[in-house]
Amino acid sequence: MKALTPREASIFACFTDAVVAPEPVLPAVRETDAVASFDDWMARSPRVNRLGMRAFLYVLELSPWLTGSRARLRQLDRPARARWVTAIEHARRPQLKLVFKLLKGAAQLSYWGDDRLMLSAGYDADANVRRGRELRAREGRP
Repeated sequence: MKALTPREASIFACFTDAVVAPEPVLPAVRETDAVASFDDWMARSPRVNRLGMRAFLYVLELSPWLTGSRARLRQLDRPARARWVTAIEHARRPQLKLVFKLLKGAAQLSYWGDDRLMLSAGYDADANVRRGRELRAREGRP
């Protein structure tokens, strides 16, 4: 890890698993580069952004207490995390919903950005780039 601590990486992986819910159809979060991608994004972000995102990760880790659970996010089993996602999406505190939406987007981008995952879903970015370059060459465009 370049920017995340092991605990933060674990929180992000758990959160990503909760919001993407990939298994059994899609690869598990641990089988993708989602955490490494998020870590790379964090390492390239300005320091103040990294600090903010770290704080948000810890808010998410503790947020199950705000939705009635007596455990942290990483202590919940899958069904309990699914209930937590539903509860947080309908939370009355707009600040908590905002943090959730922000990190949910980052988790989804990190998960779905995995090349092997996209290939397994039928999307080949390299083939699209190749076709675009061939078309531009045929049309004489730069």
